[in-house]
Amino acid sequence: MPVAHDASVESHTGTTGSTSAASFNWTHVPVGTPRGILVFAYTNANANNNLSVDYGGVAIPLVTGGEAIDTTTEPGRCTAFFRGTGLPTGNQVVTVTRTNNANTCYAVSISVTAGTDTAVPPASIILLQNNQTLAEQSVNDGSPGTNSLRYAGIWSGLAAGGPTGANSTGLQSIIIGTAAGMQTVRETTAGQGARSVGFTSATSDDVAAVHLAVTEIRVIPDLLVAPQQPAQRPL
Repeated sequence: MPVAHDASVESHTGTTGSTSAASFNWTHVPVGTPRGILVFAYTNANANNNLSVDYGGVAIPLVTGGEAIDTTTEPGRCTAFFRGTGLPTGNQVVTVTRTNNANTCYAVSISVTAGTDTAVPPASIILLQNNQTLAEQSVNDGSPGTNSLRYAGIWSGLAAGGPTGANSTGLQSIIIGTAAGMQTVRETTAGQGARSVGFTSATSDDVAAVHLAVTEIRVIPDLLVAPQQPAQRPL
């Protein structure tokens, strides 16, 4: 059973996000049985404000290498958290523990289904940082044997956000003020190998974007070894 998109829920609607709080939370409502939870946490500043994520009492670890930072002009961050084992079923409260200051934070939780536990291969991660135009990125899952699904999150200084690419489907987004967009998309059709996901814009602006693949963990069945027969003594 390949990885499939299940559901996504955003922490805030409107244009406000979380400010001046020690944490913020929302309820994630999966459709099926989650085999992976991905959270994109965004900060409208170059600051490590989103410190940890909890899903129904289970810690969702930071993805190693899964944080993009824009440090110039219009600073911002996009940080990925993921867990692919030991997840509770049913509706669960997602809590982001953050620095209590005036910076605006926002997050999106995503659940995936699969036939086995899941993971984010480090080699699949692609970051876009600082001022540039946007194009979908070719994210390689390493061809694990079953279809994987690719996701991307972006903080950008584009007034209307970064347009969703041709191979992607928009999930959630929020525009803070007039010059900060935080958006999450997924690959429209799952597959193996190098496949495109993300955003497109010919306008150069500040960006902090994370692209990655969620893959099934390959299970290698135990080898069946015939029992040894006792040696026969000559008559």
